[in-house]
Amino acid sequence: MKGASLDELIEGLADELEPITPRRVTRGSLMVAVGWVGAAALLLGLLGLRGDLARGVMLPPLPMLAFWLIAAVALAAIWSGLRMGLPGVGRDYNGWRWAGIAAMALPLSALFTGMEDSHAAMASVRHGIDTPCLAQALLAGLGVGASLFLWLRGGAPTSPTRAAWVIGIAAGASGAAIVALHCPIDDLVHIALWHGLAIPLSGAAGRLLLPSFLRW
Repeated sequence: MKGASLDELIEGLADELEPITPRRVTRGSLMVAVGWVGAAALLLGLLGLRGDLARGVMLPPLPMLAFWLIAAVALAAIWSGLRMGLPGVGRDYNGWRWAGIAAMALPLSALFTGMEDSHAAMASVRHGIDTPCLAQALLAGLGVGASLFLWLRGGAPTSPTRAAWVIGIAAGASGAAIVALHCPIDDLVHIALWHGLAIPLSGAAGRLLLPSFLRW
């Protein structure tokens, strides 16, 4: 009798359940790609490509290296964020940290360059104030940030604080990568400061603003 009652209870609980569509990284990746490409198309459509790219010429070595380092941080953070939106226990979400450590080559190189020629470094800093690369990078990163936020919002990550950091870092790095295709300045100090600064600022903004919206 007890067994039959238990079976009836289980059947009653399961009777109204409906299957849900499994969450797949492919769907989240498409969302982020649309956000990244859309933001790039908007910014570059309004402001244009830097002159050499517009003429079909490759980036000089230093801006190209900086672009790929920043893009690597963005991709690694995006991948970690996408995995946070999937069910599972014991997943490793720390891949973006290694890319971030590699990207530290930019500010460190800029620091040593500034120590060698402080006048040129200060000129680069002042020139960056006139060139709104930082603001452009922060705005351009909103496409990736919003897409990744929507993905994680639906996945309810187990650590909202860590997820918020990753969203912010992914947004800042993706925006800085977009700005690198527009900014004509090849100076290392300018790139490290006015492009790279978007990453920690966006990460801090994500940490402050997003955790409460990502909780269960």
